[in-house]
Amino acid sequence: MKAIECRNVSKNFREKIVLDNLSLSLEEGKIYALLGRNGAGKTTLLNCMCTKYIPSKGDVYLLEEKAYENEKVLSEICFMSDRLDAFDNYKVKAVLKYASHFYPRWNEGLMNHLLECYEISPKENYTFLSKGRKTALSLIIGLCCGCQIVLFDEIYSGLDAVARQQFYELLLEEQEKNPRTFVLSTHLIEEMTMLFDEVVILDKGKILLQEEMEHLEEKSFRATARVREEGILLEKNILTKKEMGAMAEYYIYDTISMKEKQQLIDQGVTLQNMSLQELFIASTTETKKEEK
Repeated sequence: MKAIECRNVSKNFREKIVLDNLSLSLEEGKIYALLGRNGAGKTTLLNCMCTKYIPSKGDVYLLEEKAYENEKVLSEICFMSDRLDAFDNYKVKAVLKYASHFYPRWNEGLMNHLLECYEISPKENYTFLSKGRKTALSLIIGLCCGCQIVLFDEIYSGLDAVARQQFYELLLEEQEKNPRTFVLSTHLIEEMTMLFDEVVILDKGKILLQEEMEHLEEKSFRATARVREEGILLEKNILTKKEMGAMAEYYIYDTISMKEKQQLIDQGVTLQNMSLQELFIASTTETKKEEK
């Protein structure tokens, strides 16, 4: 079943187009990376998915039903950012009590475990928590809510390295026990790569790329070659090219057969797989390849 579907979604703020006729389909039970440079539209897209924002054009479907004013499917989505401003001056226990009433499948046992893990006392005032512990509280709500769809908007950077690693391990553990759809907007690409089943790259309000991690790793290459010996490289989808004297470095997102790989090696071309972060940078850089 499709967990989330955006059909020709656009979102404008006055004259500014933030999402531009965007279509996207996310399946149940996967962890998705939502990547994009600052201003690409990630937060706006997440807000449209949970109907906090209403698209200027197009429709959002949750669990294959129209989302807007649909109480049944909206009860199955949780959107968490790094701050819960509505709960300033509330005790942590009041925040969690509200969440437990709001989400019918709230996991009390997991909540208590995570409070201990992140050293948060229910008696503390939310306002006076550190940024990292406010972030941790948002993560706790997202993990304990029991919703079929959970959206996290770039909240992990508020955590220190140890706390982030704890979150990654907890997320994978929970996904193993009870598969759900998680959408993780992040700039911590290299650090979080091992979490993702599928990657979505957003650029200037449009979907630039959507691919399963397995296929993405098979199609992402960095090739170094002498410019005069480019050969079959020029037939591939070159995301960007960097020239260094007589040598050039090509960032390629395309299928390269075993035969083609051997031909390139025989020509003295160095071929390496790109990391997800390298692919993201090459895909969204302003300097694109020269026209062939």
